[in-house]
Amino acid sequence: MKKSIFYSIICLLCAACSQVPEADKSIQVSSSAPEGRACAMCFAADSTIYIAGGRIQDGTYPATLLRYSIGTDQWTETAAVPLPPRVNGTVCCTEQDVYMGLGFGGGNVHMDSTYLHDWWRYSPTTDTWTALAAFPAPQTAAAVSWYDNECIWVACGFRGYTNDIWCYHIDSDRWTQATEQSPIRVMSAVAARCGGRYFIGSGFRNTSHSYWYEWFRDGHWEKCSSIPGKGRHNAACSATDKAVWVFGGWHYGDSLTTGFHYDDILRYTPDRDQWTLCGTIPCGTTENGVACAVGERVYFGLGEDKNGHIHTEWYYIED
Repeated sequence: MKKSIFYSIICLLCAACSQVPEADKSIQVSSSAPEGRACAMCFAADSTIYIAGGRIQDGTYPATLLRYSIGTDQWTETAAVPLPPRVNGTVCCTEQDVYMGLGFGGGNVHMDSTYLHDWWRYSPTTDTWTALAAFPAPQTAAAVSWYDNECIWVACGFRGYTNDIWCYHIDSDRWTQATEQSPIRVMSAVAARCGGRYFIGSGFRNTSHSYWYEWFRDGHWEKCSSIPGKGRHNAACSATDKAVWVFGGWHYGDSLTTGFHYDDILRYTPDRDQWTLCGTIPCGTTENGVACAVGERVYFGLGEDKNGHIHTEWYYIED
């Protein structure tokens, strides 16, 4: 009897220790987008946020950009751009330009031609597009990327799973494969740069995962505190200089009854290696949304719910 009580107390203490700390963060509502998009790319230049690619409610892939002005809280839509329509591309900003591409172009998922290898530079100040050297590997769908002040790194794309990491050399417009490999072999992960540090995690392979790792420029990785929950993929992610933010996602179950979607808002503080729950997404469960940090403000929204309804809602949080 005493032993049973002892083990019960231990279990309760462990459960209490595993709870995620909570913080009250005010979520502000911005103007809704003129159309919802899922599986899009998102980036900021000056005081404008851009949404590129993605899928709209009727299932088609638009060839335009959505632009959100932070100053006026208004959306506009451009004419068609040179970047061909796609879902699950990747985008990465440098000090001057934006690099983007890869993804899935629609059609038969078993055909090589539907996996896009193109790579583009977009210069917001001049509104110009430049086609660059094509990505050399098959794994182009739902990849993640990050910039280390010299190169752009790409990992965790899908056309068959891989641990390979590729480096795009901006000065010479060429790709090389990194000697070191990623510690996670997944697709639909998230990655972010926060205060000069680099993080990658979550993702799907056989099931949804809660991995969280820090990448160092010498090529090694260190395991960090796992993302709270049972594992997720298709989440949205961005970072300020203070913290990494993760929004929603999907937990894949091994049957029709064990999967579910998230509506949580999580904040990761690198200095403490700690996750905090900062509320829930006001429009509900969301996967394939987007997020973008501008200064200490994090914007997030769009994406779709568990029924495939695409959100138009747009929010921000002051970090």
